Amino acid sequence: MSEKVCFAKCSCFISERRVCAMIVIYVLLALAALAIAAFAVKMARSILARRYYEKQGVSFVTTYPFIGSEVDVTDLIGRNKTRDYLYTEEKKSDFVGSIRGFDIQLYAINKETTEKLINPSNFGVTIDRDTPALYSFGQLSPAALTFTPIQTKFFHERKANILKGFDIERMDRVSRRLAEEYCDRISGDANLDMKQVVADWTREVMGEFVWGRAAMDAVVPYKDEAGREFRVPFMRALNETFTRLRFYSNRFWNRVYFPIATWPVTREARYLQFNIKALQDHLAVSLTEEPARDSVSWDVMKGNEELGIPMHVTRDDLLTVSIAGLDTVQSMTLATLWYLLLPENSGWKQEIRTGAGEDREEVVEACINEAIRIDPPGSVINNKVIKDFDLQGPGGTYHLRKGTRIMPNIHALHAVYGAEYRPERFLETRSKKDLYVMPFGKGKRSCPGRTIGMLMAKNLVGEFIARNPDTVILNIEDEHIRFNNLSRSKLMLDLSHSEEKVHEVA
Repeated sequence: MSEKVCFAKCSCFISERRVCAMIVIYVLLALAALAIAAFAVKMARSILARRYYEKQGVSFVTTYPFIGSEVDVTDLIGRNKTRDYLYTEEKKSDFVGSIRGFDIQLYAINKETTEKLINPSNFGVTIDRDTPALYSFGQLSPAALTFTPIQTKFFHERKANILKGFDIERMDRVSRRLAEEYCDRISGDANLDMKQVVADWTREVMGEFVWGRAAMDAVVPYKDEAGREFRVPFMRALNETFTRLRFYSNRFWNRVYFPIATWPVTREARYLQFNIKALQDHLAVSLTEEPARDSVSWDVMKGNEELGIPMHVTRDDLLTVSIAGLDTVQSMTLATLWYLLLPENSGWKQEIRTGAGEDREEVVEACINEAIRIDPPGSVINNKVIKDFDLQGPGGTYHLRKGTRIMPNIHALHAVYGAEYRPERFLETRSKKDLYVMPFGKGKRSCPGRTIGMLMAKNLVGEFIARNPDTVILNIEDEHIRFNNLSRSKLMLDLSHSEEKVHEVA
């Protein structure tokens, strides 16, 4: 009898387990069905939104639901171009559109429409910051000004504190001294990776400028792409983590649906999150101490303290100040050196060598401006419509809906002047007045570090060309040499005969 009872109980237990298993399966299937339905609804909305804008005359590049134009973007990135090159061809409307994930993304491709987008009467009222960068290098400093809507309390005061810290004379001293030191170190090198030199130089300049010289001795834990853990200088860990976050976010699926870049589903994502935490933990401690008085961090911390701004916000602003310009300065410096060292541009090298004072400074700056006109570092204005509104462009009136990503296409704006390297565009008064270029953005969301970034590049480019006018580019035959924030191009140089020829000329 007891065996029958035991058997019955076991059968009942097995049946209950089967029922529970079936319930779990049904729940999972129901959740999957809901997810598929939600996905289908979002895709349908994006398709309908595309048709809505096409009816208004907006041209769209080749796009697919959800995938958007990312197949073509993958090809561009493989050739060291940014996604913005998709939109440089002349189109019939004032905007060119595509799909990114579930969002419609519109690029303004002419001056008139761009001016409407950056108009103060629109910015912060109907358009504001909502950028995919929040899911890439924004993971380092999510509360930073770069990712903050313009209507946020203390937005303008925080920007003013950062600008106060950007002492031009101090940046000139720091970047000029380090440019001389680095040029001394590389003198006569016959096989030089200039990309690495520029990366090291920008880190050291910005580290000293933002944090002070003593801060350069700080080391933090860091995991490389193989997962090996080291203790490395703070600015190296910061710059390399920042760059890796940028590249990681530009993998195919991370571009399609931005939040995937923050999911710890790959080893690289987990290594990056380890580095982010290490950097933030380091700053959480270091910011409790009084910063160097002769630094950006001093002005920002003191100014923010008076306003009662939380420390994590100050930390994120300082992190972004430290790194946001590094890749940009690196790419603009490398692009300028590339064009100046091409044989057909030898006349500009000679002008830099023989010039003096303000005249020489103007020539160097013109050479940089022309380089970043042809090869802009990247898109610096990423915004979203936050309230439906009508925008009047040369081609007509566009009814822009809330949730639409919208921005100027800097590449298209610059490309109208041609691909020929002609720095004189930025020297002739009339030409300068007629040019409409914006490598650092324009308006309220323009890059606050544009002046110090230009100064850094001028000091290194001027010093390098003066010392090494006959440098030979070793990888001049390589395909797809372009320098921007996503480029993997190198600049390999031979300096071995430059000093000898300089002495012969003298």
